[in-house]
Amino acid sequence: MAVPDRPGVLLTRALVLLAVLDVLLFGFVIAAASIRLPYWDMYTLLVRYLQYRADGQWWTYVWAPHVQHHQVWMRLLTAIDVEVFAGAAFTFIVFTTLAQLATAWLLWRVATAQAPRDLALTKGCLVVMLVLTAVAAVDCAIPITGVYPQTVVFAVLAFVLFDQEGSRVDGGGPSSLRRIAALAAAVAAGFGNAAALGLWPILAWLAWRARAGAVWLAATILVGTAFTAVYVSDLPLAAQPSGQSAGALVRIGEALDYLLTYMGLPVTRAAALAIPGKALGGALLVASLAVVAWLGFLKASVDRTARVAVALILFSLATAVLAAIGRVDIPDLWGVKVPVRYSVFLAPLHVGLLLAAGPALGRVWKSQRSRVALQAGAVAMASMLLVLHAGIGRAAIATSRSMTATIRLFMRGERTPEMPRVIYSDLDQAQHDLDTIRAAGLYTDVR
Repeated sequence: MAVPDRPGVLLTRALVLLAVLDVLLFGFVIAAASIRLPYWDMYTLLVRYLQYRADGQWWTYVWAPHVQHHQVWMRLLTAIDVEVFAGAAFTFIVFTTLAQLATAWLLWRVATAQAPRDLALTKGCLVVMLVLTAVAAVDCAIPITGVYPQTVVFAVLAFVLFDQEGSRVDGGGPSSLRRIAALAAAVAAGFGNAAALGLWPILAWLAWRARAGAVWLAATILVGTAFTAVYVSDLPLAAQPSGQSAGALVRIGEALDYLLTYMGLPVTRAAALAIPGKALGGALLVASLAVVAWLGFLKASVDRTARVAVALILFSLATAVLAAIGRVDIPDLWGVKVPVRYSVFLAPLHVGLLLAAGPALGRVWKSQRSRVALQAGAVAMASMLLVLHAGIGRAAIATSRSMTATIRLFMRGERTPEMPRVIYSDLDQAQHDLDTIRAAGLYTDVR
C-alpha cells in the first residue's frame, strides 16, 4: 500500500492558495487603481475620434500613427467607449483585463501539458503568478497603459498557434489553418505596440525549428516583411534629445545600463533596490541567452514546449533591446527612463525560463524527497511573488488615487505645480481638449 505524500499534498494546497490570493489581488488592484478620467493620451484619443465623427475618414482615424505606433485597438476601444458608454473607460479596462487573463490561460496550458499532475499544477500556479502581477493589473486599470497587455496576448497566441506538436510538414490540414491564425495574431499584436514587429523574425525561427517546411518559412518571412514595411512607412522619426551627443562608448554604456534596468523590472523601479535589481536583470539576461543558444540552435531536437519557451524569451529580449536602443534618451512622464509598466513585456521571458526548466524539474520530481524540496521552493517563490505584488499594488493604488485627485482638481479649473506631469505637459492644450470632450457630452458622469 502506497504511503500518502502528506508534505507534498500540504505544499501543493499552499501553492494553490497563494495563486488564488494572487488572482484576487490582481482583481483588487484593477478595481482600486483604475483611473477613468481623461488625461495625457486619452485627450488625443478622444479628440481624434471626435474629429473622425466630423470628417468620416474611418481608415485615417484607425491607422493614424501615435508616436511610433499604430494603436488600432486603442482607436477601436475609444469608438466603442464613446458610442456605447458616452465615455466611462470601462471598455478599455475590461478588454485589457480579458487580454491579460487570456495570456495567463494560454501559458497555463503550455506549462501543464504532458507533465505529472502535481508538477503540472506547480508550474501552472507559478505561471499564473508570473503573469497576473500587480504591474499588469495597473496596466489593465489605466486605459492608456493597456497597449502592453494587448500586445502580449496576441504575441503569445501567435507562438501557441504556430507551433503544433506533430504538425504536418506539407502545411495541409488543421495545422495550416492554425498557422494562418498565428500570422493574423502577429499582425494583431502590432496593432497594440510597435515592439510586436520583433515577432516576425521569431516566427521565422519557429518555422525553421519546428520543421514547418519551406512554404511556411517563406510565407512567414513574406507576410512579416510586407506588414513591417506598411507599418513603418508613415511613422514619424523618433525625436532626438537636445544637447551634445554622447561618445560611442558612453552611449553603449547607457544602453547597457538601460538594458539591465529593464531586465530587472519591477525590482529596479525601487531606488533602494536598483543595484540588486540590475544584478538580477544581468542574471536573467545571461540565463536567457544560454537557453536560447542551447534550445534554440545547438540542441539537435527539442519538443514544442521548449520551442515555445525560446520564442517567449526571444520576444521579451527583443522588447528589451528595442527599448534600450530607442528609449535610452527619453525619460518617462515622471522623469523615469525605464517605467515599471514595461514589466508586462518581461512576463513571457519569466514563463519561458520556467518552461525551459521543465525537463530538469521532471527528473527531480521522480524522487519523493527531491519533489518535496522542489515544492517547498515553489511555495517560497510564490510567497515572495505575492509579497512583491502586494507591495507594488499598495504603492500603485496610492499613486492612482493621488493622480485621480489631481485630475479632478484640473477638471474643476484649479492649477497645481504637479499638473504638467500628471495631466499633460501643456495645460492650455489640455484645457482646450477637455472643453472639446465636454462639449461632446463625454466623460460627464465619471467619478
